[in-house]
Parts: sequence; structure tokens; C-alpha cells
Amino acid sequence: MEKYFDKFLENIKLTQSQREDAKTKYDGVCEKLHNYYYEDIEYTGSTKLLIGSYGKKTNIRPARDVDVIFKMPDEKFDQYNNASNGQSNLLQKIKSILEEKYPNTSIKVFEKVVVIEFSESKHNVELLPAFEQEDKKFKIPNSSQGGYWEIWDPRAEIDKINTSDTTNDGRTRRLIRMIKKWSERCSINLKSYIIENLSMKFLDDNNYKFTYTDVMVYDFFEFLKSEVDSRNLSYVETACKRAKKAIEYKQADKIIKAIAQWKKVFGNDFPGQKLLKEATTSEKYYAPKEEFIEDYYPVELDESQYVKINCKVTQDGWRPALLSNLRFLQKRLKLLFFIEETNVDEPFDVMWKVRNYGDEAKSSCDLRGQIWRDGGNRERTENTKYYGDHYVECYIIKNNKCITYDKLIIPIRN
Repeated sequence: MEKYFDKFLENIKLTQSQREDAKTKYDGVCEKLHNYYYEDIEYTGSTKLLIGSYGKKTNIRPARDVDVIFKMPDEKFDQYNNASNGQSNLLQKIKSILEEKYPNTSIKVFEKVVVIEFSESKHNVELLPAFEQEDKKFKIPNSSQGGYWEIWDPRAEIDKINTSDTTNDGRTRRLIRMIKKWSERCSINLKSYIIENLSMKFLDDNNYKFTYTDVMVYDFFEFLKSEVDSRNLSYVETACKRAKKAIEYKQADKIIKAIAQWKKVFGNDFPGQKLLKEATTSEKYYAPKEEFIEDYYPVELDESQYVKINCKVTQDGWRPALLSNLRFLQKRLKLLFFIEETNVDEPFDVMWKVRNYGDEAKSSCDLRGQIWRDGGNRERTENTKYYGDHYVECYIIKNNKCITYDKLIIPIRN
């Protein structure tokens, strides 16, 4: 499943245009402030510091607020420190400066930040004016309770994630992004910074030994059970059950069913087979004409419905046998695939897929993977031609959706 998770992570990262939009927004805001406070110094971005998910590089689609610190000139501190609720005065001053550049944009002041709400984009900017200290920490204004200064070290938070991500070979940010997408889908009450800290705790504090991404995600949900309160526990338990099912389906080579479970966890950003098709061109036995059931129908598997297929094997001079009673097959055999059992009520349609592998099929330019509509007998006839581990899948189509399927491995040995 690694390639599916790689594609999933690609699907939830910001696009190039989204990254450019974010940069345009936060640079525009910070350059305006820089030119006001540092009028004799050209803006290079040195007076800003990206924080939050953009600074930590844990952001996901869709576009969200960009959190950024603007570094105030040191000589301005006494002006606001000596005034009554100078913290509020500072935020209001920042607001008035930005209104000169963005007169038609909604700009609001909250306890610590100035929020610039760009109507044409979901990339709003949350700007935090702050005074950098010699120890690289920041004094930040809090206008509540009459106003006071807080000391904050955002670089320490960024460094912590950088260290964890390096130690874990890039898995920290991968896990954080995936869990953020899950939390967004199920509306669980977990803030981004909590997800980040719990992900690091899981990977770092427990000295987690990585195996596969799907197993890591399942293990994280198991870990999360003891870290959330009763309000959120049911969300975690549901995700845990679905992740476990997905792994079991993968181990049984039921990839479509595994994908369906992960889609329930992460939503449609998790790729189906069709979405992954172009990414498989580098595989050794890539079939240029391979098709996926998603090319024809949406896959909405119904756990209460099932189909079981079998195969009748015949050869001249030999008594027919069922594939389920054989360890492997030889060449030049006739195979009759049929539906042995299903609980799907009529009417429904049937489609078949035959996928072969192996050096012989590849050298003969005969790597197959097409899907055929059943002719009405609910059977599919094939012949054993090439050595290798091949498979046949049968799909049940009802109400213009694939609701269940089954798969048989066809081992042809010398």
C-alpha cells in the first residue's frame, strides 16, 4: 500500500499555485509593514518569520490561514510598553498601516493578532507583531485583561518537528499531515498543534519501529485511544477498526476492499486504483492497457454484500477439478471462472478482469489487464498460457455502482 499512501500525501499537499498564493499574501502584508518601519532598508523577508503549519511545513489542502510574525524595531518597544494597554495600541496601529494597502479588505484585531481576510482567496493572513529578544525568543502582545506581554519561542517548536522528522526519516510530517486530514474529515476536536505533539510523542517517546505506513497509521490510532477524552474516543475507535480491516484486506490481497476502508478514514483524497494508474508505469510488469473498475463505475462496497467465485480446470485426458482444490496449474489448461455464491439480490450485472504477470507475458507483449462485461452466463473462459502469478476479479454492479467483488489468484508453475 506504500504507493497509495505516497499518492494520498501528494493529493493533500498544497499545489504550486496555492503555495504561490500564500507567499504573495504574506509577503505583501509583511513588505508593507517593513517599508513603514524600516523605510531605509530594502525588504528581503528577514523581518518576517513563518510560524504555525506553514512554518513547520505540516500544512495540507485546502488553503488555510497563514501565520506569520512581523519583527518590530526594538526602539518601538518602550512606546507601547509605557502606554496604557500598549499591546492593543500596537495591534490597532498595525491594522491602520495595512488598511492603507488593502482598503477593500476586511482587517480585524483579535487578542494577539491582526487578521487580514482576503476575499478572493482562502489564504488569509494572521499576523503577529513581535519584538525579538537576544535569546531569539519573542515578546508578543496580548491585548486581553488590560494588556500584557508574553514570551514565546516559535523556533523551538519548528526545531522540534525538524529534529523528529529527520530522526524518523521524514515520517513525522507524513503522519501529521495524514492525521490532520483524518481529523478534518471526521470533525474531531483536535487542534493542529495537539496533532503535531501527539505524532512526535508517538514516534519519538515510544521509539517507534517503522514497518509500513498503513501499519504505522493503525498503531498511531491505537496509541491515540489513551490520549483523547471521552468526547473524541469514538472517532478514534472507528478509525482504528477501519485501519485494521484495511490491513487485513491488504494481507488477503483484497486491495479494492483495503482502499475502500482507507477512503472511509481519509476521504476521497485517498487514491483509488484508477487515480494511481499513471503512477504505476515504472512497475516491472506494467500493462499499458490495464483498466480498473473505477474506469466504469464508482466503487461503493457494501460490507453486507458478497460474491464468491471459483474456477473449473479442465484438460484433455484429465478429470475436471476446482482451482480451490489445486496447489498450482500448468500451461495449456482450460479455465472456467464462475460465480459460486452471492447474496446480492437480482437484478445485477457482472464484470470480469484478468491480470497477468511474468517475464513470458512481458516478452510476448501480452501483459493484460482489461475489464470485460459478462455475456449473461456469469462465466469467464480463459486458458493457462504463461508462467507466473496471475489473478481474476469479478465485480458485481448494482444501481450503477460496484458494491462487492471477489478475486482469485491463478498460480501457473513449471
